[in-house]
Amino acid sequence: MGFEHIQPGPPDPMYTLKYKADNDTSSEKVDLGVGIYRDEEGHYQGLESVKQAESELFKADPGHDYEMTTGNQDFLAQASQTVFGKKSIAFDKLTVPQVASVQTISGTGAVHLAALFIAQCMSSKTAVYVGVPTWGNYRPAMELVGLRQLEYPYLDEETRTFDHETTLEVIRTAEPSSVFVLQACCHNPTACDPTPAQWEEIIELLHAGKHIPLFDMAYQGLGDGIDEDAYAVRAAARKGLNMFVCQSFSKNMALYGERCGALHVACESSAVAANVHDRLRCLLRWEVSSAPIYGSRLANIVLQNDELKQTWEAELGTMRKRLGQLRRQLFILLTEKFQTPGDWTHITREKGLFSYLKISRKQCIILVDEHHIYLPENGRINVSGLNSQNVMRVAQAIDSIVRDEQSSHVAMAKTRL
Repeated sequence: MGFEHIQPGPPDPMYTLKYKADNDTSSEKVDLGVGIYRDEEGHYQGLESVKQAESELFKADPGHDYEMTTGNQDFLAQASQTVFGKKSIAFDKLTVPQVASVQTISGTGAVHLAALFIAQCMSSKTAVYVGVPTWGNYRPAMELVGLRQLEYPYLDEETRTFDHETTLEVIRTAEPSSVFVLQACCHNPTACDPTPAQWEEIIELLHAGKHIPLFDMAYQGLGDGIDEDAYAVRAAARKGLNMFVCQSFSKNMALYGERCGALHVACESSAVAANVHDRLRCLLRWEVSSAPIYGSRLANIVLQNDELKQTWEAELGTMRKRLGQLRRQLFILLTEKFQTPGDWTHITREKGLFSYLKISRKQCIILVDEHHIYLPENGRINVSGLNSQNVMRVAQAIDSIVRDEQSSHVAMAKTRL
């Protein structure tokens, strides 16, 4: 049998969107699609702290030998501290030997490895709960390894806020020992996160049901700060929960293409953690053989050097401030200048890189096809793609599609009369 029977894979909306945006030569193009932090000119923005790390790495010239299968231990120690905190992860019920940490192909690879571990080392019948709307890769990641994904509403569509009560009810009634996929901060796509008090209630119920959280942390530092954005993970650690933490340095160190990440698994004891680590070693060996080195070396240099780490955290602060300013600008233009129909207050409440606009799939397509404003069809925009040159035009285009939709509904109502 040859390959004639092979059918193409399902379409990837983000792949298609990026392809269209990259090939649009219009001077009016605004790319609000793919989640990378953009500068005022709309380009990729590297970090000075990472550039200094690159210089140090160049001088050291460590070569290109294979890394250990499970990754660079110095990097993993620094990455673990970034997630769990300093002082040897000194929580009430969690110490360093109880955490099995391995390097992964960024956060996506960490999610895949966690899913593979659940399917092969726990049970393929494990129920995996995911709040929707959410990042599009969770479902295929779970299906790829034969896991069941059960969905529940994450967002109150009317108020554009996190649906805390529904989440609590789902956890309360879930099958015992289920896995809950939870984004630790800067939720993609909704940009709505639980408050610290809400996280405490969630964690209390997870503990009561002996559930295992799978925290996805792709945007640490872009919400409220490195420590603040780790609140949920550290609260779960204090409670003594078994958990997976999927960590990425793509966004917060602008190491997108280097695929630098880690998976941390918090266990009951150091003996259990040793076994988990060795199982992860096997899975990594069979899939990728050895860990990539360049991104982890850069991240390690930044994290272990106090001066560079302070520079990095200051740069993240600057990025957060600009994202906040852009949110306010868009909000003011919609509510004051154009007086666009609808409630846009969610824009200023949201955190992180994205804003989840309350517009329809049809309206999103019009923004792309007629206004050269690129965003996925769920209405999520990359706030950093806005700047002083385009934010007015984006707000005007949003106002236009909202008013056109209203006019269409009014005309249709009159026709029915």
